[in-house]
Amino acid sequence: MLRHRRFYLLLSVPVALMIGALVWFRSQPDEITISFVGDIMLSRGVQRYLEEFGYDYPYEDVRDLFLQDDLTVGNLECPITDYENAANKAKRFLFKADAENASALKRAGFDCLNLANNHTMDYTSPGLLDTMTHLEANGLDYVGASENAASKRPYIFEKNGIRVGLLAYSALPPEGYFFNADKPTVQYISTLDFSGLEEDIASVDCDFLIVYFHWGIEFQRYKSEMQELIAKKAVDFGADFVVGAHPHV
Repeated sequence: MLRHRRFYLLLSVPVALMIGALVWFRSQPDEITISFVGDIMLSRGVQRYLEEFGYDYPYEDVRDLFLQDDLTVGNLECPITDYENAANKAKRFLFKADAENASALKRAGFDCLNLANNHTMDYTSPGLLDTMTHLEANGLDYVGASENAASKRPYIFEKNGIRVGLLAYSALPPEGYFFNADKPTVQYISTLDFSGLEEDIASVDCDFLIVYFHWGIEFQRYKSEMQELIAKKAVDFGADFVVGAHPHV
């Protein structure tokens, strides 16, 4: 891993409908500026605001920042789909977003969306496949999900001679859905077996490796033992930076 080049990793602060990064940066030939945001949930009450104010509304105060940096990564906490057959769980916890959201995310400056979380499978594998299709059609990359378990891959970003790798996992299993290795699925990590994480990290050819986890306990401001264990394992295996989302604080 490269140690002499500078990486500006921009962490997040709360904004109205999502988590955004606020930053001032300067660009140099041997630098990359990366912005991370947390959960982007475009369903339920947020959907009403989108219908009233437009699909670009949530990003008005952060768009310019995300368009100036080199790479913007966020966690998409809902499928983008019109598929109707939902996972078997309470309706109030079923999220999905309209297709127009994909182009709005692109216009807002996002480059890569993490799909490894506990809501991307709310409309099961067809909903996840729709999400990947909509993102790709709008020039957006994604990480943490794949068309089947065997086809999982890291996200690679390269600029200024620097190659950045990104892996993503959910420590929370998709709710109301039964795993099928042959169908579209998200990457999941279990504290019972870290061999897959070790193998994935070892296989990524990059100068700087980031691992993005969906983890923690909702509404708790302090890390859990599970988060600490997973983070330490990732670093021990070779991750240069660990970032996470989910607790909503």
